Amino acid sequence: MIYCVWYPGGGFGHFVNAILTLYGEGFARTSQQNFDFDTKGTSHSLKLVAPKYFHEPSEYNFAFDPEQNYSVLIDNGNHNESIRFLSFFPDAQVIKIYYSDWSWPIIAYTMLDKTSPKMSLESELSLQNDWPVNENWAVREKYFLYLRDHDLRSRWRSSDAMHNLDVADMLTYSNFESKLQSFGIKVDRFQSLWRRWFGANQSYLEPVLYARKIIQSLQTGKTSDLCSMKNTWTQAVMYYFLWLTYNVEVPHNDYKEWFTSTKDIVKMLEYQGVSVDKN
Repeated sequence: MIYCVWYPGGGFGHFVNAILTLYGEGFARTSQQNFDFDTKGTSHSLKLVAPKYFHEPSEYNFAFDPEQNYSVLIDNGNHNESIRFLSFFPDAQVIKIYYSDWSWPIIAYTMLDKTSPKMSLESELSLQNDWPVNENWAVREKYFLYLRDHDLRSRWRSSDAMHNLDVADMLTYSNFESKLQSFGIKVDRFQSLWRRWFGANQSYLEPVLYARKIIQSLQTGKTSDLCSMKNTWTQAVMYYFLWLTYNVEVPHNDYKEWFTSTKDIVKMLEYQGVSVDKN
């Protein structure tokens, strides 16, 4: 069986491929058993068993052994969700790595930081040129608007007749393993590899985990201190999650100073006419 691993940018496809080729039952193994994640947290140094399908080539040739399973990476680029690759793999099962509104900030960051050595959050948003104000509150707003308004936010959703793997499913080992098993794929325990991946990608993953935790605090009436949330990108992700949850945009200029606790957020929401329900 061929499993096409179809993915947006950010290194997630290569990591799923690593799990399947190193730990998947019945999968053709790569000759390379050990590899290191690079400084951006990607596993691209692991040798592929089958060639990558890259940007819709005119042909794809590889001698697959019908007695084995294979993982084939499908890389169309971030903006291309064409399924033309199925003409080369008509009997394959497709694992589509997708993102929801809640996991989009992870992709938004990794797309910029991993897919091009010349790109970064700061260079993409052109903080100095298009918006000369470079104070923390203005940078927060710029990041928030990027998360809210970027056209890729609504792309790469789940698809029918495919195995759909949300990037959010990869944030805990138990969920990740369960999802792969739900696809009918048997995998040996890969917890040590997952821990290495999570540690190497912490800067991309933790802002979302932190913001989700704060939303849970608001919804349950628990007071959480926010003084340690000093990273401007993480703060913008928090703004984005507030917008998703309560349909409220924080008045950026009115809240130049960052919130000290969730009590401040509750006051801000109530001032805008939003009642914070506590379950």
